[in-house]
Amino acid sequence: MLQSSLAISANDKDWYLINAGPDVSRQIETFAALHAGPGIRETPLAGVILTDAELDHSIGLLSLREGSHLTIYGTETVRRCLHTSFPVFPMLKNYCSWEWQTLAPDFKERIGDASEGSILIETIPVSKKPPLYAQSTNDPEAIWEVGLLLQNERSGKCVAYFPTLDTMTPEIESALHKADILLVDGTFWSEDELVSLGATKRNARDMGHLPISGASGMIEKLTSFSAERKILIHINNSNPILKNGSKEAKDLKQQGIEIAYEGMELEV
Repeated sequence: MLQSSLAISANDKDWYLINAGPDVSRQIETFAALHAGPGIRETPLAGVILTDAELDHSIGLLSLREGSHLTIYGTETVRRCLHTSFPVFPMLKNYCSWEWQTLAPDFKERIGDASEGSILIETIPVSKKPPLYAQSTNDPEAIWEVGLLLQNERSGKCVAYFPTLDTMTPEIESALHKADILLVDGTFWSEDELVSLGATKRNARDMGHLPISGASGMIEKLTSFSAERKILIHINNSNPILKNGSKEAKDLKQQGIEIAYEGMELEV
């Protein structure tokens, strides 16, 4: 199972990755629209949008060092972190050309050319919890994790992308009510999933994830939203919903909730 990531485009020509994990090279190889060429170091990849600075969402930036110019988007907190605690940007400057664009909750960012198709990005704060490697730099007011509301300006339809969710704030609920398709955190089925396996002493919420099942879990939360499709993403390999025919997978189907799979394509 590859790390969670998403490629988006409004014109099938200029593509943006949402998060770049350790599997990014393999993911690009399996998606023809992102293949390089025909020119030397020419690529349809125009930028990367980061929802946080976690290693499984940012370490892939180093694998993109041999491409052409990139625009990288993220919160100011993520920018500082990738200059200091995990110094990706000081390393990249010797390999490739890139520029930074800050995402902020009070400003909607537009990517793409309006004449050819563009996407409007609304940034929704999710968590002030830093990655484990950056805990010494913790600022109680910093926004470390965000979700994204992605609107196709041509069709007017929206996709909500929240790979991590540890609570439902009014801001998050408002964003999810706006979306036609929900792509939301499905990391763990149960609160004590990894604890019961002896893999860690931290439960799902301690790790920044609402469990799918149980009181106030993702299934219960999703019932209040009227989106056309509700899809779980960012699924850990310990999660029983990945087993074909499992009771947990059947329970989701009965609730009208889908399970994302590698290579899944959506159009809005």
